[in-house]
Amino acid sequence: MRTATDTVRRVAPTDLPVLILGESGTGKGLFAEMVHRQSGRCGPLVKVNCAALPEALIESELFGHERGAFTGASAERKGRFELAAGGTLFLDEIGDTSPAFQVKLLRVLQDGEFERVGGTRTLRADVRIVAATNRDLTAAIAAGAFRADLFYRLSVVPLTLPPLRDRRQDIPELARRILDDFDRANGGRHTLGKDAIDLLLTCDFPGNIRELENCVKRAAVMADGPVVSATSFSCRQGCRPSPGASPAVPPAAPAMIIAGDRPDNASAEVALRVGRDELLEALATAGWSQAKAARLLGLSARQIGYAIRKYGIVLRKW
Repeated sequence: MRTATDTVRRVAPTDLPVLILGESGTGKGLFAEMVHRQSGRCGPLVKVNCAALPEALIESELFGHERGAFTGASAERKGRFELAAGGTLFLDEIGDTSPAFQVKLLRVLQDGEFERVGGTRTLRADVRIVAATNRDLTAAIAAGAFRADLFYRLSVVPLTLPPLRDRRQDIPELARRILDDFDRANGGRHTLGKDAIDLLLTCDFPGNIRELENCVKRAAVMADGPVVSATSFSCRQGCRPSPGASPAVPPAAPAMIIAGDRPDNASAEVALRVGRDELLEALATAGWSQAKAARLLGLSARQIGYAIRKYGIVLRKW
């Protein structure tokens, strides 16, 4: 995932099209927003779900129409290209569009021009195009369902998002971020227990980040206290643990020792044997009392203080 975010950082300041590829729920929409935010374009981000638009309406939705262009067109209407002027147009599920529409989209990408349906006036398209799909476009091209020339126009900068099962090391941080966002929106204060993290690390999550988000939010609602434990996850069966899977906790990075911030080496080693999740669980159980949490973990006041600083934990009270 770090490769994907680095690609966004490099390409966002340009006006090059970006094609985001990945399974459903891998965060394609979030990356489209990231490209727009980092682009410096002052206009809006306009999102279009191409799969949700009927074939008869998609051209009018994107390019707009003139009054009387078709039955029911009682007034002229701007399309998404005009509404996104100066900004970014996100075409989600681009792989679900028809070859007939793809020809019209190709012209906009090539010439930067279009006409409203029923109109003759040529309009300029001042937009940055970001497209996304969960389909295999190479196979679609071979089957004649997607135009190769459009694919090459869109995929100047392809961005492939791996499924969550292939980046399990990201699950703990994603789960914590989801929980923090949920708490901010609902006025709660929760932490994930170590057993909950261990459970999540064994799951395949065929629905990817979207499924993880649903699991974490549901568990937060069902939790009996501030610590969300494995027993709070009613989606445990839905997670579909991989056969023989074991928690894929990435190796901990060596702690940086800062002058003036170090107990003796033995004390530091003991303190950092306590994992971040175990420390958070102890703090939450102890009502965020550092002294009580230290007693629960068998650490001295100095050791727990060292661990709290090294893991970047901000103490809070319920």
